[in-house]
Formats: sequence, C-alpha cells, structure tokens
Amino acid sequence: MLSLTLFQVSTLMTAAISLFLGLFVYLSGEKTKLNFSWLLTSITISAWALGLFGVVFSTGQSNAWFWQHILDIGGICTPILFFNFILYLTKKEKSIIPLQVFSFIAGTALLALSFTDLFKIGVSPKFGINFWIDPGKLYFLFPLFFIFFVLVACFLLVREYRIATDKDFKRQLLYVLFAQIFGFGGAATDFFPQLFNIYPFGNYLVILYVIFISYAALKHHLFDTKVIATELLIFSIWAFLGIKTLLSTSTNEFILNGVILIAVVVAGIMLIRSVLREVRQRKEIEKLAKEIERAYDVEKKANVELEKLDKYKNDFMRQTQHDLRSPLAVLMGYSDLLMSGAYGKLPKKAKEILVKMQDVVQGKIKDVNNFLDTEQFKMGKGVVMLKPGVELFPILEEIVNTLISKAQVKGIFLNLKKPPASAQGYGEAKENPIFVSADREKIKAALFNITDNALKYTEKGGVDIKVETTGNNIRIIIADTGIGLPPEKIKNMFEIQFDRTEKAKKMATGFGVGLYLSGQIIKMHNGKVWAESDGEGKGSTFFVELPVGGE
Repeated sequence: MLSLTLFQVSTLMTAAISLFLGLFVYLSGEKTKLNFSWLLTSITISAWALGLFGVVFSTGQSNAWFWQHILDIGGICTPILFFNFILYLTKKEKSIIPLQVFSFIAGTALLALSFTDLFKIGVSPKFGINFWIDPGKLYFLFPLFFIFFVLVACFLLVREYRIATDKDFKRQLLYVLFAQIFGFGGAATDFFPQLFNIYPFGNYLVILYVIFISYAALKHHLFDTKVIATELLIFSIWAFLGIKTLLSTSTNEFILNGVILIAVVVAGIMLIRSVLREVRQRKEIEKLAKEIERAYDVEKKANVELEKLDKYKNDFMRQTQHDLRSPLAVLMGYSDLLMSGAYGKLPKKAKEILVKMQDVVQGKIKDVNNFLDTEQFKMGKGVVMLKPGVELFPILEEIVNTLISKAQVKGIFLNLKKPPASAQGYGEAKENPIFVSADREKIKAALFNITDNALKYTEKGGVDIKVETTGNNIRIIIADTGIGLPPEKIKNMFEIQFDRTEKAKKMATGFGVGLYLSGQIIKMHNGKVWAESDGEGKGSTFFVELPVGGE
C-alpha cells in the first residue's frame, strides 16, 4: 500500500496545481507576455515541487540525487522568471533591461555551479525525511540569489502600488505582494535545514503562492470573490481526487478513481466557464453603467454651459432691442410732436414730408420688431401667454386705424367688413362681440403683419378684412387685389423666411420675415394660417383660423 506523508502530499499538490494553473491561465486568457511569463514561472515551480517530492519520497540515494538536480534547476529558474513576470505586470520590462540581463547571466552561472560539489555534495536523511540536500561551500550563493530577486520584485510592486491610480490595478498589485509574502516566505524555509539545521516548516505555504499568483495573472476576474470561491472549490476537489487516484491500492480502483477524476475535471471546467461568462457580463454591465454615468456628467456640464449661453443670449437680445428700438421710438415721438403743432404751425409741405418720414420710421419699427421676434422664436423664447375672452374686432379696428393713412397715401382702400346681425348669428361687433383665446399683443402683431403685407404689394384696388365662423373656429380673411403669388411660393410661405418674387422686391424693402413670424405666432395660438392666389397679378387671400375663446 502506497503511504504519503503530509509534507510529500503538499509538494505533489504544489507541482500538479502549479502546472495546471499555469496552463489554465495561459489557455483561458489572452496570449499576452504577462500570461506567458507566468506560464514559464509555473512550469519551473512545478519542476521545483516535483523535484522536492522526488527527493523526499525516494527510497534510494541515486533516485534522490536525480530529483535533487531537478529541484535545483526549478529553484534557480523560479526567482528569475518570477522577477520578469513582475516586470511585465508593472510594465517595466523595457526600463530595467540591465537587471534583466544580469538575472539571466547570474542564473545561468548558478545552474552550472549546481552540478558541482561546490554547490551540493550529496543527499542524506534529515528530520525524519527520506533525503535532503547536503550543501557545498558555495551553496550560500543560492539563497542570496533567491532572496535578492524576490526583494527586488517586492520593491517594484510596492513602488508601483504607491504611484498607481487605477483601483483595480492597485488591488492586483497588493494581491501579488501578499502572495509573495506567503509563497516565497514559505519556500525560503527550505533553506533552513542546510543553513541552520531547522525543519522547513513553511513549505506548506508555497501552494498558496501558486494559487494567488495565478489569479493575479487572470486580470479580468482576479478580484471577483464568486469566481475565486468557485475555482478554489473546484481545484480542491480536483486535488483531492487526484491524490486519491494516486493512492489507489488496485488497478480497478485506480481506473474507477481516474474516470471519476476526468468527469469531475470536465464538469468543473464547464462550471468555471459559466461563472466566468456571468462575471464578464456583469462587468460589461458595470462598464456600460460607468459610461452612462460619465455621459450623464458630460451632459450635465453641457446643460450648465448651455444655460449660461442662454443667459448671455437673453442679455444680448434685451440690449439689442433697446439699442434698435429706442432711437426709432424717439424719432416717432418728436415727429408726433411736430405734427401736433407743439413747436408751432408747420407748412403743408413740411407736414407731407413728416408723414412720409413717419411712414418710413413706422416701417423700420415693424422690421426691427419682426427681426427681433423672429430671433426669439428661433431661440425658443417666443412664448405666448394665452388668455380667454380676448375680443377680436377691437384688435382689427386698431390695425385698420393704424394702416388707413398708408392706404390713403397709396390711393387704395382698406375696409373692415363686420357681419350683419343676421349673418352667422352675429350682430354688430359692439353688440355681439367675438372672443378668442389669445395673447392680445402677439396676435395683433401677426394680423398686422399680414394686413400690412397685403397693403404693401397692392397698387390698385385695396384690401378687405372680414370675419366668419366655421364650427368652433373663427376665420379671419384678408383679401387684396395686389400682385398675387405664384403657386411655388404659397406652400411654405408661413413656415420659412419668405423668399419674395423679383416684382415684390422692387415694390418694397424688408427682411422677408413678417409672414414667418405671423405663422409661428398663429401656430402657438393653436390656429392655422394659409394663403390662396390665382397667380401673379390676380391678388391674394390670406386665411387665419383661431379657436373660439369664451369671455
């Protein structure tokens, strides 16, 4: 019956798990230099542990001597490869090239020395262990070499940990550092028998070093406790079944245990892959959540900046309104005073000039108002305050009274046709007023623009304004006998800045924004506006529909 001591079992488990995890890290992850360097390190650790097992398990000195050579090769290569693994982990492989070169030269020299009696002179029983190395005169170079590169690796880890800003990477470095303390601290006790005649009590910790560092190489799920717990459980089961298979007392038992081990390995791999897939999905969700959070922060900052910009725009528009309107208002005020005789009686010719000047100033006031209001609408600031019970006919009368002098100067008519008492259920405006839900000043501006536009492009005849009811709506009809409109100009004339015809441009100046502004105002009153014309030279008719609004 095969009998193994706890020390022998620990070395065998270290060899098996180290080799398996090294291959698992490399094959299941990305084929990076980091993972490849750990694969090589795992192979040398496995060789060291397997050599140690062979030495302490052998019953003959020649077998133990053979395994001692394997142990020394693995033990010398391990600190070199681990040091290079740390260089890749901390991304310092290109900045410490001289030390890398030194590690390989010193390691090669020590490997050559290990085959001489200056390094070891034999093996013999110690501390109840079958065999252990008898050191030579220069054996002390091995622990010095081992400790030097382990301390350099620790120094690199600590320095990188202090300057690192990524939290996950800092945790990874800390994880590796703890693994070094346990693993290499335990491995260092293997020098105690030959140097201090003390039992190598820390050798049992080496297996923890192997497991911890393997997780460090698997960066994507290193710190996920669910993955760690799952894999540790699976590896423990594998190790237990592997040892049980090796300790089989018969061929049938060995085959049965082997089949069970293979089945458990396959099931364990499937379980680990499932957990890894779940972890990756969760991390992708977390990454997406962080990206959304960052996008929200960017949007929040952008909104703050937009609010500041909006404030600057409002301040600019207020200042512009003041700077443009004030001089025109002053001109109109002084012209009114002159016309009223406040500064003495004016000659007839002077009055005619003042009338023309007032007409020009009034037109410019209208153009400025249209321009500023249009910009406000484009900026989303043209808000109307709808109120029920706004009487319509007084608004139309005010528009007619303002524009009648303009019509008279041109020699055309401007009529407001009120429905008779028998028509549409309405009497005279004063007796049966018509109410709409509106912002009085805004709807007045819209209707004024349309009426003024009709007068502007009418040379003969005139403009009629009348009101009809259609269901729950009030329809205002403004018909002129002017230059008319071509079909291609009618469709979008209230939706975009109006591109006037060449004939219209010769007849009047302006920005071409009055109808656009009127359309936006009427739309905000939940109304509709459109135009109809039989063609150029045949006049135009404008229709405005507004919902009835009670008193």
